[in-house]
Amino acid sequence: MATRESDTAHPHRRPARAHAGFSGRGKIVLLSVAALLLATSGGHWVYKRWTHVYLDDARVDGEVITVSSRVSGWVTDLPVIEGDQVKKGQLLARVDARDSVLQRDVLVAKLKALENQVEAVKAQTGQVDEETLGKYQSERNRLAAAEAEVASLAIQLKQARYDYERAKELADAKWVSPQAMERARSTYHQVQESHRKAQAEVAAARGTLAAAGGSRRQLEVMQHQLDVLSHQAEEIRAEIRRRDVDIADRTIVSPADGRVVMTFVRQGEHVSPGQRILMFHDPSEIWVEANVKETEVRLLQPGMKAEIRVDAYPGKVYEGEVFRVGRTATSKFALLPDPNPSGNFTKITQRLPVRIRLAEKDPALRPGMMVEVSIAVRNN
Repeated sequence: MATRESDTAHPHRRPARAHAGFSGRGKIVLLSVAALLLATSGGHWVYKRWTHVYLDDARVDGEVITVSSRVSGWVTDLPVIEGDQVKKGQLLARVDARDSVLQRDVLVAKLKALENQVEAVKAQTGQVDEETLGKYQSERNRLAAAEAEVASLAIQLKQARYDYERAKELADAKWVSPQAMERARSTYHQVQESHRKAQAEVAAARGTLAAAGGSRRQLEVMQHQLDVLSHQAEEIRAEIRRRDVDIADRTIVSPADGRVVMTFVRQGEHVSPGQRILMFHDPSEIWVEANVKETEVRLLQPGMKAEIRVDAYPGKVYEGEVFRVGRTATSKFALLPDPNPSGNFTKITQRLPVRIRLAEKDPALRPGMMVEVSIAVRNN
């Protein structure tokens, strides 16, 4: 009866013992579930490390182009600032072109004067050609006639000499009269004199023809002068084209659609050839650059699939593909290489660059962003 009274006096004691027993079993179940989850997660982690190469220090990279000035001068226009989106052919900057334009105008004026001089020499050449050509042809015809006359008189002279000598022989033999002898001698002397006059005429005609030929050679001198003027004109034209290029270089336009990353000058500042004006980035030309340990690079081949997670956008996964595996460790390009001349050596795992092509060209991805990369290297 005492026991029952005690039970009656404390009605909640037995349920308390039952609750305590249930709490102990629940803890065991929870710990078992937690251990199972931990084992599953650990197994998955080990599996991923076995089938994938994981990198947590990769970065988004891209073609960041530095736009520089090819000329010197004052920046007169800079319509873009950092972050502006630009189209291909859009004005990025303009350098003062007034001096180049004035120099071009001077060259154009010189070229015009030179062309006028060429036209004057050409007109003079045509006039000299007409004047000397007629005279040269006339003198050449005169020489031809004089030479023909000399040839004809040479035949007559030969005949007159023969007749005179024959008449002289006949006169000595008393076969012809002295009068006939005198006529033959007179004829011979007349033909001889005419032949000498014809020869003198030929000589004079040759001299006149030579003078006319000298006048004709003046055309060669004038043609040489034209060649010199033509070369000078071509030199000025080349200089004008160079000025045109200089003027064109003073207007800097966007090479493609993209975005301005950074500007280095302000409107009104003076720039020099080769000085940076701004940096330009094409958002469509981006990829992921990762440095893989040398102990893992043997597992990588172009074409392997990769998953990219960007720190800036948690939860979003980008697909990629390995398309280039570096052939030289990054330490070879260090500014201060360590050849270890002292003999103290600490072995450090080297890294080789790997480039991953993104399947999706997301404009939200910007060069320099940190990403995590997981590359599948084993197919199971």
